[in-house]
Amino acid sequence: MDPLMTSVAQAVRRRAETDVPATELDPDADLSSLGLTSLGVAGLLVDLEASLSVRFPEDAVTPEVFRTIRTLTDAVRALGTPSPN
Repeated sequence: MDPLMTSVAQAVRRRAETDVPATELDPDADLSSLGLTSLGVAGLLVDLEASLSVRFPEDAVTPEVFRTIRTLTDAVRALGTPSPN
């Protein structure tokens, strides 16, 4: 995993409350299979915006974007060049 994907995976791990290290999470697994609830997704959005200094426009908050760590990382990349804090 590259540094950005690792940062996204760490945020997912915190919200999914899984014991699997972020670097071992499958970037293509559905977030729901990792135990992330709809409330967890809302918190994840806030976490990512704060930690990566990005802002998700309304049209980017979709089930497709918040499907996997990879789709989230791709969306963050498309929003600009964030720097993990």
